[in-house]
Amino acid sequence: MEYYKLRFEESQENYYFEVDDERTVLRQVIEDEGHWIVSCRPDEELHFCLFDQVFDQSMDDAEGRDITPEQFEEAWTIATRPYRKAWEHTKQRFTIGAQVAGIVEVFYPQGTILSLPSDAYGILDDRECNGSPVAEARAPGYMLKAYVIGWDEVNMWLKLSCSQPS
Repeated sequence: MEYYKLRFEESQENYYFEVDDERTVLRQVIEDEGHWIVSCRPDEELHFCLFDQVFDQSMDDAEGRDITPEQFEEAWTIATRPYRKAWEHTKQRFTIGAQVAGIVEVFYPQGTILSLPSDAYGILDDRECNGSPVAEARAPGYMLKAYVIGWDEVNMWLKLSCSQPS
């Protein structure tokens, strides 16, 4: 993984990116005058926000630089802090093996993000669901049923499967 910080002088926004070897952004944080936007949760204005192009550090007249994983994690921790208490509640409410129904929100490199009851979010691995009726009918706003198979602690998502765990 590589980590970058881009600063846009005109808007005074800082963008933090976690980028894989294929130049795909996996996590993103935006800092805008004390307001933090994180890719794992919807923002009031931007909804879900994750850069969806091949990452190029020299984009749009931004001042960019490499940062350490620790610097990225520091920004991530600050940005996700408001959601941590709700995440702990989510893990108690949605147990492993439980069936859930959620609304398709967005497609990320990691999979399909579903919004669930009680401000919870889940990630459905698209590769695992290929060929299933669930995969064929996906579209934003569509309701899907899936099973909880684990937790993604970093993104605070329930890991979901199209198949009932055995």
